[in-house]
Amino acid sequence: MAGTSNYGSTWTFNAASYKCIVMGFPELTTDELDATNHSSGGYAESVPSGLIRVGNITMSVLEEAGNFATFQTAMVNKTVATSVIENNLATLTGSSYILSVKQEDADAQSPDVNKLTVVLAATGTWAAS
Repeated sequence: MAGTSNYGSTWTFNAASYKCIVMGFPELTTDELDATNHSSGGYAESVPSGLIRVGNITMSVLEEAGNFATFQTAMVNKTVATSVIENNLATLTGSSYILSVKQEDADAQSPDVNKLTVVLAATGTWAAS
């Protein structure tokens, strides 16, 4: 379990919890189909395809003993697990996998804190509650 910090969110993945700040929330997008035809009057036309794509979540996670190795192992093993990201406003829940993990550069404002940038990809969608 993560220690006390000013990081306002908690991320639970594969039954372990980590303190984090969500830096990028997922974007929902739809594809479009070309509907241009002879009666389009010279303009391209499109309609939504109905296929919804869910973007990634980017987080800054406090590095604690073994986190980096744990995340790297999850990536190598292609681990798909339920992620729950909670803060004081909402909870996001979804099946996800770790797309990337990177140790952040040193920060002059908090030199004693190691952080990781973790990007999660959803296998479907994120449910908000």
